[in-house]
Amino acid sequence: MLGYFAIMALIAILFRERLADGQGLLAGYALASLFLLVTAQAERRFPRVKVVRFVRFSGPFLLLPFAYGAAARTSRVLHGRYLDDDLHAWETALLGFDPNTAVTAALGSPLTTEVLTLCYFSFYGVFLIPGILYAWGRVPLAERYVFAALAVFLPCYVGFIAIPLIGPGLALPELFAAHGPSGYAVAAVQNQIMAAFDPPGACFPSTHVAGAWITLLCLRRHVSRAVRAVLWALTSGLTVAVVYDWYHYLTDAVAGLAVALAVHAVMEWRTARRARPRSPG
Repeated sequence: MLGYFAIMALIAILFRERLADGQGLLAGYALASLFLLVTAQAERRFPRVKVVRFVRFSGPFLLLPFAYGAAARTSRVLHGRYLDDDLHAWETALLGFDPNTAVTAALGSPLTTEVLTLCYFSFYGVFLIPGILYAWGRVPLAERYVFAALAVFLPCYVGFIAIPLIGPGLALPELFAAHGPSGYAVAAVQNQIMAAFDPPGACFPSTHVAGAWITLLCLRRHVSRAVRAVLWALTSGLTVAVVYDWYHYLTDAVAGLAVALAVHAVMEWRTARRARPRSPG
């Protein structure tokens, strides 16, 4: 994660004239890096103190909200604008239809909106999983999960800069008003959360899709059949919800899934390679 902060700090320096809060971002990256270094040093000095070990272990996850927001604020440094019009035109031309409109029209009902939005809301539980696994004594699994999640989230944050988007609901207000979904309480709560805490520019790839799928892929062999079924249901529902609720374009969802699958494949390859017996000589 220190490497990621170094890259983002370099971007902030190179494009400082395009960033209104470049100094604040640099200060944030410096403080975040200092926090990681201090916790690492504390663990070396006090290896038996459980609180110190837990803070060191969970530190990178605690910094993800900052990294997410900072990446979104940096998203337009390359292009100077959001690329929603370009992506929407390309996606519609490629498929011959608008995916958000099509998915909502095919599945749309207030009850469907509530169920799918609840799946979308379940993503926030991802940030509780490391602590739960740690408390249950599954420390190696918790560490593997944190590493996998960071390997998924951080490239997605860089993607915000490569293709800055605000999402179809905001970029296409007239189309959304005519074809967007309607719901009840869950949809209203989630919309309030999005308005208050989800910064514009954080769409491609979809971190919700990437985070949900890496969670499923990492944990599916280590949980009961019932929990595995719940994970499959929530992950599948979330993947549909990001398009159905007009939070993301279909392209964002596909890219998020691709990032999760790529990271998981690399981790599986590394695990298999380490387990392979070495030939003598």
